Amino acid sequence: MSRHTFKNSLVVISVVLLVLGLNLLFYVKPEPDAESDEYADRSTRSGRAYGAMAAYLLLQESGLRVGRWEQDYRALAESEDARVVIFIEPREKPRPRQLRALRRWLADGGTFIMFERGWGLELGRRQLLPAGALPTETSGSAFGKAPTQRVVPWQPSGLFQGVSGLTFSEKAASATLRLATTPNSADEDRFNDPVWLKGFAPLAGIKDAPAVAELGYGAGRVIFVGDPYVIANNGIGEGDNARFVLNLARLALGESGGRIVFDDYHHGYRATNGGLLGLLGYFRGTPIPWMVWHTVALGLLVAYTLGRRFGRPLRLPVKSRVNALEFVEAMARIQRVAESRDLALENLYRRFHRRLCRYTGLPTTAPLAELCLVAGERSGRPSSEWRALTERCQAILDGAPTTDAELLRLARRLRELESLLPA
Repeated sequence: MSRHTFKNSLVVISVVLLVLGLNLLFYVKPEPDAESDEYADRSTRSGRAYGAMAAYLLLQESGLRVGRWEQDYRALAESEDARVVIFIEPREKPRPRQLRALRRWLADGGTFIMFERGWGLELGRRQLLPAGALPTETSGSAFGKAPTQRVVPWQPSGLFQGVSGLTFSEKAASATLRLATTPNSADEDRFNDPVWLKGFAPLAGIKDAPAVAELGYGAGRVIFVGDPYVIANNGIGEGDNARFVLNLARLALGESGGRIVFDDYHHGYRATNGGLLGLLGYFRGTPIPWMVWHTVALGLLVAYTLGRRFGRPLRLPVKSRVNALEFVEAMARIQRVAESRDLALENLYRRFHRRLCRYTGLPTTAPLAELCLVAGERSGRPSSEWRALTERCQAILDGAPTTDAELLRLARRLRELESLLPA
């Protein structure tokens, strides 16, 4: 790895560690006691004040088939037993595509029960929506924790069997049916036909403000309750709310033998088929998903930068295609043609002479006789052998004539004696 690449990798790793550290440092998870009426988890998985776990367990223990709906509304058409959907004021509201699927499901005989104070359900050109706050008639909570108001039935119905009155919170809303401001053109041909919309029936309220209402839609119906407090953990025990919720579920289910599902999908609890999304769902409520997405983003950034040049183009290094043997062969051919035998011998003898001086410990200017005498004593070879070779080589370098055969013989002798010298 080059120094530049190592430096870039170190910078990227430092940035990743910095981002992960900031996620851990600044991630603040809301504490359970910080939950408010406006910002609450109203799913059946929440056992806190605003959750619906108590209602879910009540219906389950009463022998009704209940479940949690953790898919898009577009999957309702494929469900064989989902007959009733209970919708409890989620922070995330259904999108237009989901609403179109919901309307088709309603028209085919489904029942949609909505506990809502601010969001309106569009039904073609009509919209069932909260019309404002109920007239305030404060009567203290049975548990003494929150101001409530009493809602009385307006007409006899199976919903109110054994129910003398419902307890709503002071933030409850009334229901009304109005023209939608933005009709859904995609469903205009089918769902604007008056046969699909049936009468709007107020069932209970305060003075002239309906808090519970029913609207027929095709073969199905929508039941509106203007306060999630009625089904919340902190409100289902007030007044006859528990009896009302039980009657509502039984009446909506009827004799169909289907299943009641609580919409937990829009509260953030969504079914996955495993994989990365399933793993991220396991870490829901922690900073881990943010870390994963930051790491993915940084990885894509690194991949993008590695494929681009941020600077002037540089020439690629050109490696020499001529090796050392080719160079030696060319020089030998030139010297042979020029009959420069002394030059060829000089290339060999100069190196031999330097190593011989280093071996004997004498300077390069020492006389050959003294140099060969010391070499003979140290190597065990006769000094005359060393002297004869060195003097003949020196004579040729000084201009004495020679032949190719003698040059080859001298080269072999130089290699032989040079092998006795240390490297």
